[in-house]
Amino acid sequence: MIVLFALGLGALLHAYLIYPLSMQAVALLRPRRRPATAPADAREWPSITLVISAYNEERVLREKLENVAALDYPAGRLQAIVVSDGSTDETEAIARAFAPQGVALRAFTGRQGKVACLNRVLPDVRSDLVVMSDANSLYEPGSLRRLAEHFADARIGCVCGELRYRNTRELSSGEGERAYWEYERWVKRVEGASGSLLGANGAIYAFRSPLFRQVDPLMFCDDVIPVRIRIGGADVIYEPGALCLEEAVDERTERRRRRRHASFGLRSMLALCREAASSGRPLVVYQCVSHRILRWFGGLWLLLILVGTSGLPAPYFQAAASAQGVLYGAAAVGWVLDRLGRRVTILYLPFYALAITAAGILGLVHYFRGTDRPWWEPRQ
Repeated sequence: MIVLFALGLGALLHAYLIYPLSMQAVALLRPRRRPATAPADAREWPSITLVISAYNEERVLREKLENVAALDYPAGRLQAIVVSDGSTDETEAIARAFAPQGVALRAFTGRQGKVACLNRVLPDVRSDLVVMSDANSLYEPGSLRRLAEHFADARIGCVCGELRYRNTRELSSGEGERAYWEYERWVKRVEGASGSLLGANGAIYAFRSPLFRQVDPLMFCDDVIPVRIRIGGADVIYEPGALCLEEAVDERTERRRRRRHASFGLRSMLALCREAASSGRPLVVYQCVSHRILRWFGGLWLLLILVGTSGLPAPYFQAAASAQGVLYGAAAVGWVLDRLGRRVTILYLPFYALAITAAGILGLVHYFRGTDRPWWEPRQ
């Protein structure tokens, strides 16, 4: 029993604390990179294709394309493409209306899935860089410049920007997402400082277009593309000054998204572990296991801690049982209060964390049963 407790607790501590600290140590051992400098001549800025994946995004797409038109990037060096995965609303009509502003539309018939559509679009891109974006993500005006200036360094293959949420005070789940992303931003900073950022946020990241390789439609492309670039030898870094904003969503919608990410993500990470091992990239293997795989099995670690607690000596048993009682009790009260329309953040956060952990378990069930689908629903 003690072994089970130690295994569960050790896995959680490693995934959430020891791993980022170890990556911070790796970053300290790397030579410092010189700060990015912007090209003096507008014609020297890399050309960019901003790829906006969309399925039934009529509610947000017009605002997104107006946001693109207002971005501060040299004239003639930026094009946007809306990739419609069989949209049945006004998404495609809205995209066509922006054709005079240089927005192109690639519309596919029937649902194929985001990755399947990107596999057909990205090989045709001829710009220097691709920037991946979502229809509900709004960029700060200088964000593209902050991404692009890093590519003056030939060692850089991919740069991830920073996602923040606009309405965290309106939704209790927003508080959960805000807390989660504050932690994730710290992890991304230490990974990026090592030149080995593990994956990117699909709302805002850039990569050199020739580095794209076809992705399995049942994999998570925002993990696969950056990690493959790192396996290939180029650096993948984080630029917090490239900022985009999204609205937070309710906790049920977030659970659905996490289920999909766990299923697609596990498939992606297992494949990337094999690729990294065969390419002599042990650090990437370590990252895939520590940052992602151990986290997705968080429900198992909690179960091992719960079961193993009964075998602990008396003083430790009392401390461990009390801590778990407080955690699960707070989560239960937080859930009840939220359903009653009363938000108490300190009580809601344990519920949010456990709900997302449970969503990850369901995602893994879909993976092992082979019942996941290659498409998504808009975060609305």
